[in-house]
Amino acid sequence: MKTLFFLLLCFLITDTCYSSLKNSRDSGLEISLLSGNHLSDSVTICEAYVKSDTLIIVSDDDQLYHPFGQYDTWNDFEKNYIKKYWTNLQTDSLFLNSNRYLYTVMMSPNYIEFVQDVDITGKIEIVRGLIYNDRIQLYDGIRIGMTKREFLLNFIKDNVGYDKSAAKFRTDFIKDESQYKNISVIEVISALTGIWYYYFFSPDQILTFICIKTDYTL
Repeated sequence: MKTLFFLLLCFLITDTCYSSLKNSRDSGLEISLLSGNHLSDSVTICEAYVKSDTLIIVSDDDQLYHPFGQYDTWNDFEKNYIKKYWTNLQTDSLFLNSNRYLYTVMMSPNYIEFVQDVDITGKIEIVRGLIYNDRIQLYDGIRIGMTKREFLLNFIKDNVGYDKSAAKFRTDFIKDESQYKNISVIEVISALTGIWYYYFFSPDQILTFICIKTDYTL
């Protein structure tokens, strides 16, 4: 029942975001992609604020669409990441049309969908994901079981820049645990394209569930 509650809550939140945020990938605002598997070292926190029990972070981090690195083909992804870091999994692929391919990774109970759209970026990009345990880790070692403080420390690294409106987020908020003690959900949104990450924390400050959703239309 607890898992079902988290799922329902996650999708209710994301549906609300879709109606209020119009950062569609069709708007012409696209992430500047780099060659190879390397992501940009420059990340900016554009906005950070608290709404009820949710901390919302708006970032231009290009790892949001590529949480396991950038890959030009599924074979490249399997060779350089999947076979190195993931075991006992089931993968599947679906030919959508001449330029689009859908891939799924299932590591029970975790589930992730990827797409390769030749007309948009040509890269393997995440579409949605449900992560329940630490068999799947995201960029910067984000994983189920880490503390809220460990999670937030990813946002005060030297390569993270801050717009003026978010500067106090680094100096006042993250460094003071009392500021986020009662936060149960951390939502990370791309400033450039439509993707939402929801990180759910238990009352004892432990990351217990991750939901990822995009506005990509299959």
